[in-house]
Amino acid sequence: MESNAVIVIPALNPPSSFAAYVEALKKEGFSRIVVVNDGSRTDKLPVFMKLKRLGAVVIDHEQNQGQGAAMRTGFRYYLDNYQGQSDGVITLNADRQISASDVAKIASSLHNEQAMGSFALVVGTRNLEGKNVSDYDYNMGGVMKLLYHMLMGVRLNDPLSGVFGIPDLRVRQCMDIESDGYAYVTSLTMSFEKIGFLQVPIGYAVYENGAEPTFRKIPDTVRILFTIFKKFILYSITSVGASILDVIMFGIFTSVTFKGNPLAIIYGTICARVISASANYILTKRFVFHFKSDSAQTTTKSAGAFFLLTAMQCICSALVVSAVKFLLGGSAIGIKVLVDTALFFVSYKIQHKYIFKDDKKKEDPADGEKVKEAANSSVMLVDAEPEQEL
Repeated sequence: MESNAVIVIPALNPPSSFAAYVEALKKEGFSRIVVVNDGSRTDKLPVFMKLKRLGAVVIDHEQNQGQGAAMRTGFRYYLDNYQGQSDGVITLNADRQISASDVAKIASSLHNEQAMGSFALVVGTRNLEGKNVSDYDYNMGGVMKLLYHMLMGVRLNDPLSGVFGIPDLRVRQCMDIESDGYAYVTSLTMSFEKIGFLQVPIGYAVYENGAEPTFRKIPDTVRILFTIFKKFILYSITSVGASILDVIMFGIFTSVTFKGNPLAIIYGTICARVISASANYILTKRFVFHFKSDSAQTTTKSAGAFFLLTAMQCICSALVVSAVKFLLGGSAIGIKVLVDTALFFVSYKIQHKYIFKDDKKKEDPADGEKVKEAANSSVMLVDAEPEQEL
């Protein structure tokens, strides 16, 4: 069956089997295949010549620019030539070639999502429990699955597969992702966390004979993990900065502004907390969660919820510390550190999931309502087991 999805494949020194793989995709009904030659050696030119004879579009990078840059080049070609005429983009790998029938499953799911008015990211999910699975994929897959769940509340069985079905409306969003190299795949996945995912089981593919893997386990793994933790690290920095500002302002108010006033501590505490919380809200909104809503109503709502959460945090901290101190004794400072640390993580989850949940990218005005519906829709998890709701 003919598919109108466009396949994008970054390729760096691909194995000789790559041409046969593209031919198999053609036979499966994929007539639109874009291959990005990301600075391959000249001895690999015959492979790309075969691809051109097969009807694939080959775009050359004179020098190697990395996985992320190659994918963006493919997306740019899609936007210039196919946008609005296709279900979207399917991303594949030249070195680890999933079967053409599995690619057809991704295309079918992508088409069905569009037909239902949903714009979730279709993720090809490999079975990482099989005997052919490498130790790295097994261990790193488990770590990433846990981190996605803990930090973002997202249940992805295989966050590192790199096999995606990106809806037509969302391809432009992928051009705005700043990460490069293999971390780009992680950033792309994270950019859909508030829109949704549809997981489709696919076979596990080992490296092809003659493949020259460019993935560097230590540096690329560090970059991937930093991408995952970046938002939480920024959140920690803004929170610590707000706490320092709170102490400084408290000192100014109690020793200068309200000096000699019997209620100086109370006034100083309130005024300092209002200033530090305001600064924390602005920094968190802009630099952590990139909350870009232009609606005054939405901004007011998020600010109100943020200050309410801050107030509840203070009250909860005071009550729990007092209760634990009364029941168990010990150092109030030590108890407060433990309690506030726990509240710190709880606050992050609440802000991420509820307060700054309406983080919208720039979209075509005509598609605004569809995107809003898609963002709020319930996306089903497709797996070998019975369906579960994310």
